[in-house]
Amino acid sequence: MSENFANTGTLDIMKKSKTNFFYSSVFLEEERRDALRTVYAFCRLTDDIADDESSDIVTKKKNLAEWKAGLETALNTDVKDGFFAELKKQIDRFKIPHQPFLDLIRGMEMDLDRRKYRTFGELYDYCYCVASCVGLMSIEIFGYSDERIKEYAVKLGVALQLTNIIRDMKKDYEDGRIYLPLEEMERFGYTEEDLKNCVINDNFKRLMEFQYARALDYYREADKCLSGEEKKNMVPAMIMRNVYFKILAKVRKRNYNIFGKKISISKFNKILIASGLYLRYKFLR
Repeated sequence: MSENFANTGTLDIMKKSKTNFFYSSVFLEEERRDALRTVYAFCRLTDDIADDESSDIVTKKKNLAEWKAGLETALNTDVKDGFFAELKKQIDRFKIPHQPFLDLIRGMEMDLDRRKYRTFGELYDYCYCVASCVGLMSIEIFGYSDERIKEYAVKLGVALQLTNIIRDMKKDYEDGRIYLPLEEMERFGYTEEDLKNCVINDNFKRLMEFQYARALDYYREADKCLSGEEKKNMVPAMIMRNVYFKILAKVRKRNYNIFGKKISISKFNKILIASGLYLRYKFLR
C-alpha cells in the first residue's frame, strides 16, 4: 500500500500542492534541492494519508500504520527500489536523524485521534511534530555549523504552524477541528458556537491578538538563534519565514477577519521574497 501513495515525482508533488516549500528549494544546488524535495514529498504524502477524504478513520489509521512500517523497514534495512529507497538515500547522504520522520507521523496520528486541544502545551506538541520536525529534517540538508540552528528550526516551525492555525481557523472548524487552545477561548469569552457562526466581536479580537503575539514571539525567538554566519545556509528557511510572517501581518492588517477570502501571498511576491534573500546572502563567506 505505502508505495501507492508515492507514485508521483517529488517535483510534481511540490508544484501540485502549491507549497511555499517549492520557492524555498529553487536556489539550492541540485543535490540539496533533490534531497529537500524528496523530504518534502515524504511530508506531503504523510499528510495526504491523514487527510484522505475518501477513507474513513479506521482506513486512515491502517494506511498510516503501513506507511510507518514502510519507513521503518527502509530505515533499518537495505531497500533497493521505490520511494522509500530514494528517501533513505537522501537521509544517509545528509545524515538526517530518523526521529523527526517518526515524529511527523506521530503528529498525523494526533490529527486522527483528537479534534481539540485543551492547553497550549498540548498544541505545542502537535506543532512540534507537524512543523518543527520538518525543519529539523531540512537543516541537515542546508548544512550548518552552529548547533543553535536546531533550536532555530524548532521555534520557526512552531511560528509557521501557529500562523497556519490563525489563518485557517474557519476551514479547520469546517473539517471538525479546533486548534486554538480551548482554555484560551474560554479565557477570552469566545465560544465554539461563536466560531461556528464566524462571529467577530471584541472577545474574538482580543483572542486573536493574544494568538498573534504568541506567534510573533516565536518568530523573534527563532531569529535570535540565527547567527550572521549561518544566514547563507538558512536562506531556504528564511524564505519560508518571510512568506509566513507576511501572512501573519496581513491577518492583523485585516483586523483578524479570517472568515472571508483566504489570506495568502501572491506568487509574484513569493518570487520577490525568494530572489531578494538569495541575492542578499549569496556572496556571504
